[in-house]
Amino acid sequence: MIGDSGTGKSHMLIGLGTEAAMKGYRVRCTLATKLVRELVEAADEKQLNKTIARYGRVDLLCIDELGYMELDLTALSCCSRC
Repeated sequence: MIGDSGTGKSHMLIGLGTEAAMKGYRVRCTLATKLVRELVEAADEKQLNKTIARYGRVDLLCIDELGYMELDLTALSCCSRC
């Protein structure tokens, strides 16, 4: 979803994730910055494949605030492997 701040995008994302979870899907919600930080830290600790595999077991990954961040080369490299 794209829109101005305060238009309810996060609430919609949470609602979609909640509904999917209630229907039995495995859902994980996270902020884009937290996800990128986790991937970069996993790469630094040589645990990137394990971290990506953990996210691969999720049916729906809800990533909030994706359009509000800029990625450096390290982060882009980690995210491109997902």
